[in-house]
Amino acid sequence: MPASDDDTDADAAADAFALAGNEHRVAILRALLAAHADPETPYPTPFAVLRDRAGVDVSAQFAYHLDALVGPFVARTDDGYRLRYPGWKAAAALAAGTYTDQPAFGPTRSRGECAHCRTAALHASYGDAWLTVACHGCERVLTRYPFPPGAAAAHLDDGGVDALLAAFDDRTRSHFALGVDGVCPECAGPMRTRLARVEGENPTDTRGDGHAVQAVADCETCGNHLTLPVGCVLLADPRTVALAADHGIDLVERPYWQVPQLVGDARVERTGTDPLEATVSLDADMTVTVTADLDVTHTTD
Repeated sequence: MPASDDDTDADAAADAFALAGNEHRVAILRALLAAHADPETPYPTPFAVLRDRAGVDVSAQFAYHLDALVGPFVARTDDGYRLRYPGWKAAAALAAGTYTDQPAFGPTRSRGECAHCRTAALHASYGDAWLTVACHGCERVLTRYPFPPGAAAAHLDDGGVDALLAAFDDRTRSHFALGVDGVCPECAGPMRTRLARVEGENPTDTRGDGHAVQAVADCETCGNHLTLPVGCVLLADPRTVALAADHGIDLVERPYWQVPQLVGDARVERTGTDPLEATVSLDADMTVTVTADLDVTHTTD
């Protein structure tokens, strides 16, 4: 029986992962990534310079492993060697500690107030590459989203939990905006976006709003699945952010899990069923309607 396309793709993926399954090849990928970031190192990087940076003493052994990477992960040029995009992704994942580092902490008190109960009882925790912010006052999970372990360790070393949470806020906002715009933040593939009903309301739901309507984006390429509070759809629309600012509503400066207009369940009302529609109240004079396809329209008084 001939192999299916899925079987062929799986075999190719297994072969690609197997190529990097050697300490010398990992060292080469890391060395090329470091060379690209170092203005003092030529890039593309000549054979001898790359061998020295990779720390492989035996030239023949180094050449064997480098040749195995050429094509799938590394490009050979007249000036030396450089990472191809798959090689850069693999090297970046290694540098981020995705497969090795496992920092963990918490629950640890963090700054700011809960968007729901307005108490200063926020706590952050990190483990298994997921960062969670919860309120110990109303017992809600305000946000939970993955963050690369190596980057988490670097931010913790640089500025502690506050630095990590600031980076987490920036990264998650950008991922939400990409997902709402139909671009997968993981693989850049197309995402199907929609509003979706949630069976029952759960104040500890990891979406952060505990409401019976949520925004959803599903990647057709890598299977990435995003769920987010309806209010966070507004982050993908610069017009809404600017119009809110004109009304004295800042959606940017505070972490998004502290902004009632973005995650507050009291701000969201389901205003349509077929098709599904929701309205987010920014204040008494301004509302934003989110359609079933996550498009937004404004109403101001």
